[in-house]
Amino acid sequence: MSLAILENTHDDIQKAYGANDVLKIAKETQYVFDRIIHFMLSTSRNRLKGITFESNEFKFNETYLLSAKNKKHILKMLAFLKQVDFPMTDLNFGKIKVDLEQWHYHMGGDGIYFEYQEEYLITPKEAAESLGVSHVTLNKYMKQGIETIDTTSHHKIPKHAIELWRDPVYAIRIQMLAQEQKIRNQTPEDRLKEIRDEIVELQKEYKAKTSCEAIENLTASHLDALDDPSILRNWQDLEEESDDLLKELIGGL
Repeated sequence: MSLAILENTHDDIQKAYGANDVLKIAKETQYVFDRIIHFMLSTSRNRLKGITFESNEFKFNETYLLSAKNKKHILKMLAFLKQVDFPMTDLNFGKIKVDLEQWHYHMGGDGIYFEYQEEYLITPKEAAESLGVSHVTLNKYMKQGIETIDTTSHHKIPKHAIELWRDPVYAIRIQMLAQEQKIRNQTPEDRLKEIRDEIVELQKEYKAKTSCEAIENLTASHLDALDDPSILRNWQDLEEESDDLLKELIGGL
C-alpha cells in the first residue's frame, strides 16, 4: 500500500469520526483490518500458512465501532503499515498479531486462527532454554497465555511468542487476551473450578494456604531466586477473582 493511499485513508477516518458517520467508520475499519490481514499473509510466508475465522459473517459492535478506542486502533494499524521495517522481525510480527486479535474481538468478532509454518515452531524445551527458565516455569507461562500450538505429537510454540514474553507490555496483553478468550467459552462455575485448581497447585508448591502466607514464608533472598516473582502476584489476582465469582454465584447475578 503506497504512502499516499495510507495518508488518504487516515484523512477519511478522521472525517468519518468527525461526522459520526457509522457506515463510513465501519467501511474504513473493515478496510484497514483487511489490509493488515493481507499484509501479514503477503510479508510473512516464512511464518504463516494462513489466517482463518470461525464465522464468515461479521457484525460490528456498534458501540465499540464509534468509540475513541476503535479510532485509536485503526490509526495505530495505519501507523504500523507506514513505519514497519523489512524484513519484519519476529517481535514486530508478534506485536501486530496480538493487536489484530484484540481488535478483532473488541469489534465483535468470533474466533480468529493463525496457522504457522512448521519451521516457525519450536519445542517447549527450546522455548524454556531461550527464556532461561525451567520446564515447570514454562508450563506456568503456557497456562498464563503464552501461545502454544497443538501438533500431531505435542505442543509447540511460535518463535514470536518467546520475543513477546520478554516484552513486559505485550506479556501482559497476551495474558489478558488469553483470559478474554477463556471467559468467552466458560461459565462462572467452570472458571471458579479452574481458579481453585490453580490455587491448590500453588498452595502445594509453596506450602501455604494463601498468597499472603506464601510471601511471609519467603525471605527476600528466596524471592530474588524465584524464576518468576509475578507468580505470587498472579496468585493474589486468582484469589480476588475467586471471591468475585463466588459472590456472583451466591447472589444469583
